[in-house]
Amino acid sequence: MPHLTSMRSHTRIFILTALLGICHLTPAFAQQQAPERVAQLESKVFQLDRDIKNASNTGLVLFLFGAFCALWAQNTGRSAWLWFFLGFFFSFVTVLFLLTKNSNNNFQRKQFGRAR
Repeated sequence: MPHLTSMRSHTRIFILTALLGICHLTPAFAQQQAPERVAQLESKVFQLDRDIKNASNTGLVLFLFGAFCALWAQNTGRSAWLWFFLGFFFSFVTVLFLLTKNSNNNFQRKQFGRAR
């Protein structure tokens, strides 16, 4: 049995040494990855900040399209809220439609003004 006890003792020492080695290497491995991880997180934060700024600019432009359409609608006796939301959600298409409609209305007014 002395041989078996010696074998268990060596096995315990080997396992203890292996665990200590793993515990010692883990912080070094984590420290090597930390700067890379920080750089990735900084990059993501910068990208989110840029996306928020772009979204706020886009929201402002859409609001202005809606306000322009609502002002036109109010001046021509149409529903300002309806045209605000049309201008807000369909910005370019609505404004082009609105400008075409306004141009046609001005042309018709000139035609009727000459006929009288």
